[in-house]
Amino acid sequence: MTAPTFRAKNQTLQAQAVAVLRAERPMTLRALYYRLASAGHLPATDAGYDRLKRLTKRLRESGAVPITGWIVDRVRSTLKPSSWTGLADFGDTVRHAYRKDLWADMPHHVEVFVEKDAIAGTVQPVTAEYDVALNVIRGDVSISFAGEIAKLWERVEKPIVAYYLGDYDPSGMGIEEELRDKLTRYGGGVPHWVRLGVVEADFAAFDLFPLPVKASARSAAFVARYGTRCAEVDALPPAELRGRVRAAIESHIDQGRWQRLKRVEELERGVLLDFVGGWRGKTALGTVSPEGGAR
Repeated sequence: MTAPTFRAKNQTLQAQAVAVLRAERPMTLRALYYRLASAGHLPATDAGYDRLKRLTKRLRESGAVPITGWIVDRVRSTLKPSSWTGLADFGDTVRHAYRKDLWADMPHHVEVFVEKDAIAGTVQPVTAEYDVALNVIRGDVSISFAGEIAKLWERVEKPIVAYYLGDYDPSGMGIEEELRDKLTRYGGGVPHWVRLGVVEADFAAFDLFPLPVKASARSAAFVARYGTRCAEVDALPPAELRGRVRAAIESHIDQGRWQRLKRVEELERGVLLDFVGGWRGKTALGTVSPEGGAR
């Protein structure tokens, strides 16, 4: 495929979009929009977002930008039960899936909370790498959501540290406050809570485009405490979000002990590999072929 030809007014935007994606992938379309709008390449309007959406569609369909991997959509998903072609296939899954709970020997219990699915997709590679729970709020904090987490926390016998990523606006701050309140009330304890972003300093550090305060029941309290500037967490560079989450998690890791446990994990994975290796080439009970005939 060849790169599409854009009109003159879109050529600069196309170049900037590809440059940002190449440097910061994976990222959501909305995160890309905020990066380009903050840099002055797009108007911070619905029309600007729609323009970028059309442009990136052409870029991906032409092959100038990969269809997958650079721009991600974490809201839509496909649901299907797991299945395998046989025991050998299942054995491969088992041996690659094994992970030792390294946090059992660390001094803190660490979890990450994000306000929306889009940010979960951005930071999930980091939380998965370190085997840290990533909790997605998706709007108002339900009793069931907070209650299930609080119930799990009751069994944790070490200090709990929670890191939060959310919008800097009345809704985002309200959701965070409600979440903290419910987790504290339902769990009977107060976790150490840290907002990783958006924070006040981010406006200057990343030249965030300030959004107006939307009228709501929470607006007056927000303005009194934080002022009249708002920003969505999507506006922060994905690499910055991942870096903050990584630094936060690593601050609770005893690196010497962590590396020793990783070596134990590898040895245990080797034992499991030897065990499931005997499954290769076998079918159900080792006697029945896929066609139904006995062997």
